[in-house]
Amino acid sequence: MGAWGAGGFQNDTAMDYVATIETLEHIDQKLLEAETDEELPADLAAELIAAAECVAAMKGNHVADLPDDLGQKLKAFGAPSPELVGNAQDAVSTVLAGSELLDLWAQSDDRAAFNLAMTGLISRLNPDGKPQEQPAVQVEPAICVFCNKPIINEKIIELSFAQDLGFGEMTRYLPAHLSCANAALHPAHLIQIWEIDDALAETMADELYNEQEDD
Repeated sequence: MGAWGAGGFQNDTAMDYVATIETLEHIDQKLLEAETDEELPADLAAELIAAAECVAAMKGNHVADLPDDLGQKLKAFGAPSPELVGNAQDAVSTVLAGSELLDLWAQSDDRAAFNLAMTGLISRLNPDGKPQEQPAVQVEPAICVFCNKPIINEKIIELSFAQDLGFGEMTRYLPAHLSCANAALHPAHLIQIWEIDDALAETMADELYNEQEDD
């Protein structure tokens, strides 16, 4: 039986694909295969995740198990363009929106590992965060409802819980680490927090303006 893991480079299909990468176009062309109206087969979805991991590595945010020979190739390609990063983000989002790979992990007892791997990939593809200024007044950090630990240096996810009391509704907001919340969710409901690079946002705005001018 072949290797099958949650990470982008932890299954045979992904490794067979990355072995064929010789140019930057091999990555971009693969990512564009996500543009389809049909459900993505598991093998293609695994290749798309591996291609997206390659883009993350080019950004300097590689996973620990990135193959050494692949890492050398990616380093030679240089930093990815905003458009390539955008294609990688779109490909991952398409896989998570509905694919055979998602269905397989949804049936697995280890689906939390897949959720966490995808959460990490999304984070690595997002623009690097800028250091946050310390607030003038220090406040106690929120406590995650899943792990009961403080939420520090991570965005707070607030889960709402509504209860009908008969005479009205009571709503509670429960803070959580993004990783803890995603680990507990069904893969189909994975919380995706995507951020767009400023350069890519400017390019998209220019393209939209040019399309309107042409019309």
